[in-house]
Amino acid sequence: MAAELAGFSEVHFVPEPVAAAHAAATAEGTSLVFDFGGGTLDLCVVRRDARGLRVLATAGGPIGGDRATELVIDDAVAPFLGSRARWGPKRLALPRYIVNALRDWHALSALNEKPLLDALDDLVRAGAPKRELAALRSAIELQLGYEIFRAADATKIDLSAATSAILSYHHAAVDVDARIVRGRFERLVAPLLDETAALVHEVLDVAGLEAGGIGEIVYTGGSSAIPAFRALMRSLLPDASTRDAAAFTSVAAGLALPGVEQASAV
Repeated sequence: MAAELAGFSEVHFVPEPVAAAHAAATAEGTSLVFDFGGGTLDLCVVRRDARGLRVLATAGGPIGGDRATELVIDDAVAPFLGSRARWGPKRLALPRYIVNALRDWHALSALNEKPLLDALDDLVRAGAPKRELAALRSAIELQLGYEIFRAADATKIDLSAATSAILSYHHAAVDVDARIVRGRFERLVAPLLDETAALVHEVLDVAGLEAGGIGEIVYTGGSSAIPAFRALMRSLLPDASTRDAAAFTSVAAGLALPGVEQASAV
């Protein structure tokens, strides 16, 4: 273990939302920490009293903000790369594995092989739309997937403060200009909202609490600012007050505090 090699004789692991609860100095009573980052959503129900902080339940799932960004790419970018293109009498389309890769820049990079690029040229000769497949070829051959992801992610972030945003990306044959309204974005992420609601019910069940038993929601993680998820939490826990912990540093800051508390108790 790296910590032991570094000279630490005693090592304890702390779940991220528990660390965030320590850093946020949750109020006395029962709180739900909503740690929503790029990769995962982690929930923690904690109770603070005179004796300190006690963890009642934790739950988590792969509901990160990156999935919301991928949904934006599916809807607003992928059509410019041929995801909805149809051609010929049989209404042929791109293979599904290529369409699926458009949202995942890792997978898109893996397509950069000569046989596939040659196959795209063959599709154009067979009647596939030249403009969209030229854009697709550029995205693959020039490894533009990450840049496209960043552009879509920035648009998603803009929609937390504005009711509409423009996703604009131009490089080589890729030309994307798409206006996205917040209502459209919220419809796109509806499946993620359903998964989030299920996770909240799960953590409450494990904690043995009803919704009214949560006095405070503590938000942390960059994706926790998305208005649709805030609205969902208000509907699920209408009696709870809300507070924001440091979105990007609360977990790191909170990881040190349990060790300090344990050392002080010795």
